[in-house]
Amino acid sequence: MNFMHIIYILLAYLIGSIPTGVWYSRLKHQQDVRELGSGNSGATNVGRNFGFRAAVLVTAVDVLKGWIPMGLAMHYLSDYPLTTMAIGIAAVLGHSFPIFAGFRGGKIVATSIGVMLGYHFWLAIFDVVVLFTAMYVTSMVSAAAIISYGVTAIVNLFIAPNPAYKIGFVLVYIWLLYRHRQNISRLLKGEESRLKFGLNQDKKK
Repeated sequence: MNFMHIIYILLAYLIGSIPTGVWYSRLKHQQDVRELGSGNSGATNVGRNFGFRAAVLVTAVDVLKGWIPMGLAMHYLSDYPLTTMAIGIAAVLGHSFPIFAGFRGGKIVATSIGVMLGYHFWLAIFDVVVLFTAMYVTSMVSAAAIISYGVTAIVNLFIAPNPAYKIGFVLVYIWLLYRHRQNISRLLKGEESRLKFGLNQDKKK
């Protein structure tokens, strides 16, 4: 890893640091989404407070924050898998600790999927299919994210071309679990919020 590689990693962190949900809520609604609902800046909380279209917009940008750095790294730095994986992790950490929003970020679901897209397109599609399947069965975004990325990280252990990618995506998954620690606590207590979608949806009016 040379000096330019460190610069690329820092740039990936800065891209990941774009606080999509925060900027959207402030510009469009003159509110900070982190002061509403769950206090998270991600698409789920944005959607609950500002609607489905807002959630889609924030999700799309958050995915790009991982996809662009990782995709460029896979294309131009494929001979340096450790640097490439570090770039992906940097984008995820930027989303978690955005320098442009007081280091208070999201739970990395969309950005981590973006990193997977840049790394292996079909593996990312598999992740998304499992995500929506689990979301339909559980009616919970947090449970679906935990299940889908965990399954995908396990599959990647068998297909990754280099140990850096095997270990790297396991680390991303461990970080995703940590970012969802409060959700996991609520899941264990049966208190996690449910969507008005799927087999176990919240049917309250």
